Amino acid sequence: MSDKRGSRMYLDTSEVSQEADKKKEKKKRPEPEKITPFKKIGYEDMTKMEDMDLDGVLANLKERYENELIYTYTSSILVAINPFKRLPIYSRGWVKHYKGKRLGLLSPHIFAVAEQTYNQMCETGQNQSVLVSGESGAGKTESTKLILQFLAARTDRESNVENMVLESIPVLEAFGNAKTGRNDNSSRFGKFIEIQFDTDRYICGSKITQYLLEKSRIITQAKGERNYHIFYQLTEGAEQSMKDTLLLKGAKDYNYTGKTGCIKIKSMDEPEELQMLIKAMKLFDIGEVMQMTVFKIVAACIHLGQASFKADGEVSIHANDSSKKAQENACSLLEFDNEGIFYALTHKKIKMRTEIINTPLTPQQAKDQTDAMVKYLYSTMFEWLVNKLNQCTYADISESFIGVLDIFGFELFEHNSFEQFLINYANEKLQNFFNHHIFKLEQVEYEREGIDWTAIDFVDNQPCLDLIESRRPPGIIAILDEETKFPRATDETFIAKLHSNFEKKHDYYEKPRLARDKFIVKHYAGAVEYETPGWRDKNKDQLPENLVEMVRKSANKFIAILYAPGGTEMTGEEEDAPAVEEEDDSGKGSKLTLGGQFKNSLTTLMDMLMTTTPYFIRCVKPNMDKVPEKFDSELIYNQLLYAGMLETIRIRRMGYPIRYIHEDFWKRYRVICPEVDLTKGDYAKSCTALLKALGLNSPGDFQLGKTKVFLKQNIANDLEDKRNLALTDIILKMQTWWRMMGLRVRFVEKQQGSRQIQTWWRFANKRGKFVTQRKKALLIQRWWRMLGARKELLAMIEKKRKEEEERKRKEEEARKKRIKEKGEAAVLEEEAKAAEEKAAADAEEIAKFKALAEGDFGESKEEAPADGEEAAPKPEKKKKKKKERHQSIMMKKGEALEIPINVDGRITLGLGWKGGQWDMDASCLAFRFKQHRDDVYYYKPRSKDGAVIHRGGYAGLIRVPNVADQDAEQIDLNLQKISPKTNTLIFVVTVFSPEGNFSSVEDAYCRIIDSSTQLEYCRYTLDKGGDETARIMCKLFRYGFSKWRLQAIGEPSEGRLYKHMIPRVEPFLDIKPKKRKFRVRVHRGKLTDIKRMYKGSKTTSLNTFCEIRFDIDKAKTKVVKRSLNPQWRSTKEVTGHGHILEVNVMHRIRFGKEIFLGRCLIPLEGDNVQIKDQWFRLEQRDKSKARNQTAVTGDVKLTIQELLI
Repeated sequence: MSDKRGSRMYLDTSEVSQEADKKKEKKKRPEPEKITPFKKIGYEDMTKMEDMDLDGVLANLKERYENELIYTYTSSILVAINPFKRLPIYSRGWVKHYKGKRLGLLSPHIFAVAEQTYNQMCETGQNQSVLVSGESGAGKTESTKLILQFLAARTDRESNVENMVLESIPVLEAFGNAKTGRNDNSSRFGKFIEIQFDTDRYICGSKITQYLLEKSRIITQAKGERNYHIFYQLTEGAEQSMKDTLLLKGAKDYNYTGKTGCIKIKSMDEPEELQMLIKAMKLFDIGEVMQMTVFKIVAACIHLGQASFKADGEVSIHANDSSKKAQENACSLLEFDNEGIFYALTHKKIKMRTEIINTPLTPQQAKDQTDAMVKYLYSTMFEWLVNKLNQCTYADISESFIGVLDIFGFELFEHNSFEQFLINYANEKLQNFFNHHIFKLEQVEYEREGIDWTAIDFVDNQPCLDLIESRRPPGIIAILDEETKFPRATDETFIAKLHSNFEKKHDYYEKPRLARDKFIVKHYAGAVEYETPGWRDKNKDQLPENLVEMVRKSANKFIAILYAPGGTEMTGEEEDAPAVEEEDDSGKGSKLTLGGQFKNSLTTLMDMLMTTTPYFIRCVKPNMDKVPEKFDSELIYNQLLYAGMLETIRIRRMGYPIRYIHEDFWKRYRVICPEVDLTKGDYAKSCTALLKALGLNSPGDFQLGKTKVFLKQNIANDLEDKRNLALTDIILKMQTWWRMMGLRVRFVEKQQGSRQIQTWWRFANKRGKFVTQRKKALLIQRWWRMLGARKELLAMIEKKRKEEEERKRKEEEARKKRIKEKGEAAVLEEEAKAAEEKAAADAEEIAKFKALAEGDFGESKEEAPADGEEAAPKPEKKKKKKKERHQSIMMKKGEALEIPINVDGRITLGLGWKGGQWDMDASCLAFRFKQHRDDVYYYKPRSKDGAVIHRGGYAGLIRVPNVADQDAEQIDLNLQKISPKTNTLIFVVTVFSPEGNFSSVEDAYCRIIDSSTQLEYCRYTLDKGGDETARIMCKLFRYGFSKWRLQAIGEPSEGRLYKHMIPRVEPFLDIKPKKRKFRVRVHRGKLTDIKRMYKGSKTTSLNTFCEIRFDIDKAKTKVVKRSLNPQWRSTKEVTGHGHILEVNVMHRIRFGKEIFLGRCLIPLEGDNVQIKDQWFRLEQRDKSKARNQTAVTGDVKLTIQELLI
């Protein structure tokens, strides 16, 4: 659990953080890690011990510690002893080992507590909290990190959210942890980390609340201690170029880092720690410029520590040249006015009624003012850093959270000041919460429920808390606040008032015999002597006004805004934030003191913890030497004693920590004995019967209260196991039945399919035979008809031959007769003349055929032009225009274009670029006006309504089929399926690598593609890349309800996470209009140009109705059947936020299906809209996209009246 890295427990987060940084590669699944269960040594749960005393508890813990078993239960409370060495029990295999197991089923482990909180959150829906307590060096911080590691790895999801939750810890440790006498990595501030979960129980964000950074450590440290780690990372771990930029030398050369004699920590590699810090800061969108500014603030604090002063008459001046040079270096780094800062450090500004007087300070006062300025610079920067981490990880919408409280342990040093007082006050508060939850509430509930119970005495620290925080009579903090605000008060008057109020009057207050400026408070963990000098100044917690004004005049804009009122809330380099100041209880507007702020923070924390289900982890420090395998019995005995461990074991052993109301108990455990029936709605009697059936005895196993059933822990565990077995049996039966039904359905489907195939096969077989036979019959018939026709042909040929012979015979007889009558010469002459006439007729016929072949159809021919005249030009023939193929529309920046959508509303948005040096990612943010509703990105690839799907990957890895261009990212959109409340989609592209920006990206573009045809509709190209890390590409917004428009944006932005874009796209979102209400009367319509998009339909009769849409409200008129001039005559009212009313004419067909015919959009500009009996033209759907649909044109007559809300 720990490495010999001081008291830092070893945390192996490489399996979680490094996997998120690696690129995904196809690899074989690794073999599961083999886990060796813990040995059964001693009592794993100390409530089962026979020796109920601290000696028995100590012996049990020692036996387990010597066998490297550092965890032990006290019912649900975990005792963790720091082993000061690495233990191999925190890998991913151990996470899987404890995943899904109830608390107590396996050996004690911190993962078991984390799993219990997760399971309870999932089961009950309530927020959970884990309170990690113990003294400094007991391992609280590392236990907190182990819980975060388990929760991040338990969900089996790799995303940047889980990685950022883990990476926030190194950043906080660098700026908020330091080496103390008890701990090499002591948290010098308290923190409460909320791990937020969404509805799917995945981590969706986190929030860190910090309490009381120890500012005095920046100025001075005890011997053997160090300043905050970041001071040594910059002076000892930075490269020489960075040190030259920061004007730094080695740590030993500076007062703030070299006076205690402790520079190095053996287990810390400062250069490596610095590189890890820089990498983590980049992950949180803290770029190189902002990182260097933060480092300059730290370096300036180091330089100001070298300042020293001496008297020169009435004023103070620098004691030497090195002091003057140190101030010049600090002012140069922070871009301050050097002379102005020096004057503000050495003078005090006093406001009189009519004038302002500047009085010089003594050298010591000037030094104190310089130290106060350093504390102000560093603490403000630390507060901004925590807010920056929260800004990157906080989820605006979450279902529940698991909180982990890691607050400073109880401290008792040789010199205890105001910081130790507040730290011990916080521990008193936590101990009181523990007592209240474990002892007070427990026994009060037993009395209220009438349980047979013997009260257990415990040490109640409420009187000590009253001594510290009471207002009436005033406690220590109230007296300190009063003295802080009183102008003439001093430290002496403060200690005198404490003695007069509490000496010999309060059992937990004591006055030392010799010391005059000290007092003693008897805390639950022991008496602590506090030194009061400087308490009033520390409690004021503010810098002189003249010095603050000089800091805010820095030429560095980031620093000027950071130290302005409310500047710690800003999230970027050039953002401004409103001034926010806390007020004290009097309500007069005065600033709260540090003690008052801390008291209010603790009260808020306790109130929040009371709303959660708490779990406790008691961290124990085994020895003061911070070495492994050393068990200091006396040290551990004292820790167990003041923690009330013996009383805790007794109440957990004798009490009934598990309880259910009667109805819940019956419903939860009746599954074990289903034969027990409910007794007429009386759950108390039913519970009695069920407990009897379960074989439980009272009061040994349970007790039945007035409204609840109280169970022993072991009995509750046994019942849970039996319930899980019963549920498992039921689930197995259901799964068996479900598998049978699935197989049965598939069998029936296959059976029906096979029968259908058999039917078709028999049909096809018989039809094939029929077709073959028919072909043969047809062939025979053709041959038979051919033979019959041939006989007829031969008969006709023979008949014609005979007729020809008869004709020739008759002609020959006639010729011979003419020769006898006229002579042979006259007959020959007649035959020659007849042959010439026949030849002439044949020639004329041939000429006609030739003219027809040349195109002469007998029209009149044009006359030839006269000499000198040009021939008239022949008219050119009109060529048919070829239909051009669909072409893409090129858009310009800021241009808006209507998007035609096909029937199913599916389009694809493609995003691409050249130059894949860095990983790129696309995000889709969904809004309703300016309200963020949903987002779609690489790790969350689908919107809640399923209408937006991110199916792209890393840049250049996806090539879209049948498209010439190569899109790096694609987002599929179904605009008809998208949630009605979503009216705007913003598309963003980010450079997802910390080192990258758009300077390496060229030809970035976005385009709209028809999902069905893969044709590009429109495209626009962005300007060449710059230094930004994100581009707001385009905006897709509703125009009316069923129409969408695309607007090209192409604006640069900053940030690598989709969450960063939510506030930055706000200028491109529409302001939510005021709520309006309209009464719409649809009179009648005239439908013309009826066309069916599919063939074979002859009817034009339509069953029509009108659908009225305004924002997300809609109403429908009655259906008018079989009419092209429908008389709807319906009046409807619609309400919403918008300025366009949409009326759609629909056609209802069989089975309740509806077909879109046309629409009209009516702008509603101005107030009190009144439109009476006006005709509006219908706009058709895009016919080329409307497959198998009806399209119409026509008009609709409407009356629109705006109503008062």
